[in-house]
Amino acid sequence: MQTVPNRSLEYKNAFLYIVIREEPGAGPGTYLFYCGINTRWFCRLAWKKAGICSNPAVRGIQLLRTHVSRFAAEHGMIADKAEGADLFAVAPKGDGWWNESPLRIEGAAADKLCELLEFSVMDLVRTVLVVCVPDVQVPAAFLDEAAMQKFLELLSVADERERVMADERKSHTVA
Repeated sequence: MQTVPNRSLEYKNAFLYIVIREEPGAGPGTYLFYCGINTRWFCRLAWKKAGICSNPAVRGIQLLRTHVSRFAAEHGMIADKAEGADLFAVAPKGDGWWNESPLRIEGAAADKLCELLEFSVMDLVRTVLVVCVPDVQVPAAFLDEAAMQKFLELLSVADERERVMADERKSHTVA
C-alpha cells in the first residue's frame, strides 16, 4: 500500500487496484474511491467457473461498490456516486482493465481510510475466489500488493483455457 501526495492511498498490482484519493476542492474528509480489476489476469482463475456474461471477477468488482457503501455507513461515512469524477484518473494503463465508476466518500476520518482500503482489497479477493477457487483459504491478514499478487498467481493456471478445451475435444472424439 502506498501513501501518495494529496492524502491518497493506492493499492495496485497486476490483478486489481483500489485508490482512495482526497477530492480536490471538496473540503476535509471527502475522498474519491476508485477500483478496478484486470480481466486478463483474473481469467486465469475464472475460466469455466460461471455462465455466459457472469465473469466472477467483474461481478466481484461490481459488488465491491455495494460492500464499500455498507462499510462506509457502518463507520459514519457517506458513500455516493461521484458525479463528474474521471473514471480513468487513476486506472492502470493497458488492456484488460475493468474500471468501476468512482464513489465519493464523505465524512471520512483519516484513520478509517487505511481500514477502508484493507477491507476493500480483502473483500474483493474473497468475493471473487469464493466462485473461482471455493476451497482456497484466503489469508486472514491483509497482504501488501506484491504478496497478494504472488498469492493470486499461485492460484492461477495460465494454460487453464487450453487444458479445458483439450479435455472437451478429447471427450467429443471418444463418444
